[in-house]
Amino acid sequence: MRARMNVYLTTGRKNYKYAYVAIKSLFEENQSSEIYLYIVSEDLEDSDLTYEKELARKYGHHIVILRFDEEAAGRHIRFGPNDHWAVGAMSSYWMFHELLPEDVDRIIAIESDTVIVGDLSEIYHTEFEGNYAICPGPEHKPENHRKFMEKIGGDCLTFVLSMYDVQKIKSDFSLEDILETDAKIRRTAGNSMMELTFGLLFKGRIKYIPARIACIDENERYMEELGYDYVAACEKTAKIIHFSSYGDYSKPWNPVFLVPGYSVWWRYAADSPYFKEYIERQWQFYNKTRMKQQEIAKNISYKNILLCAMAVMTLILMALCVIVRSDWTGCFAVAAAAGVSLGLSVLFRKITIAFGKAKNK
Repeated sequence: MRARMNVYLTTGRKNYKYAYVAIKSLFEENQSSEIYLYIVSEDLEDSDLTYEKELARKYGHHIVILRFDEEAAGRHIRFGPNDHWAVGAMSSYWMFHELLPEDVDRIIAIESDTVIVGDLSEIYHTEFEGNYAICPGPEHKPENHRKFMEKIGGDCLTFVLSMYDVQKIKSDFSLEDILETDAKIRRTAGNSMMELTFGLLFKGRIKYIPARIACIDENERYMEELGYDYVAACEKTAKIIHFSSYGDYSKPWNPVFLVPGYSVWWRYAADSPYFKEYIERQWQFYNKTRMKQQEIAKNISYKNILLCAMAVMTLILMALCVIVRSDWTGCFAVAAAAGVSLGLSVLFRKITIAFGKAKNK
């Protein structure tokens, strides 16, 4: 008989197809356990997860959808104007008291933008030893994150591949305690963030496992701080690869730049029933990016730059004529001269372009 493993993942109808890779790799890499995957969502129905439930039956696992009320949570959670997280990402605040069934005593959290590359059972069955959470050590966290946690008096918590003693947290803290801690974080950091909230709430009661054998994040910042060789080496020892992102929202399916783990994600994606959609969505991402570039190009075109420069210089000279010399005639003469100069500049550019084309022919 296989031991039970409870796993927490949050996603919604907008992005759940990308979670297929995380789910399939989780099921394939953990066949020695009987997985109960709790998918927390505000809008997913069982009918949306036909392929995922087929995977669960194939490997003898289970998928349970838990409802999350984003509207109600939105009254407590706050994000900055440039943050790309959805309110549903913060469902972990409600996980212990309102979302999980009573028979869940411990649970391990993953995210939908991951690929599991190892067996999680050893981490899952690690003893808490009186701690509330177990997670990868802070050695992979950016320096500014570690300094911020030190400043506010909390410990670093990595949410991906974090495990929670559900019953102990439920008995020692109320939902109100969690939300009050989030409010403290918002007053300091300016927005909600579960890693900061739990890092402060569970201060001194977080057990660490070496990050290099647990989880490696791959994005631009981590590649710069840790280096390619270290990240590539961690892929051979870690249990999970997480493709976290910042404002550019770079992911394997939106490759703004390349990191080593993208090839691992795409190996699973190639077998996905959504593979065609992954490819087509990349085109859409690219087209949006190209449209933004074209819009920027319009705003910095030769004519716009020339016009702005001429307009600024004309206004300055006209102001000098009026203020210094009180010469209104000269003021209007400057404007007329600027107009003529602009016209001649445009004409000269057109002649130059035409001459260049003729020369090329």
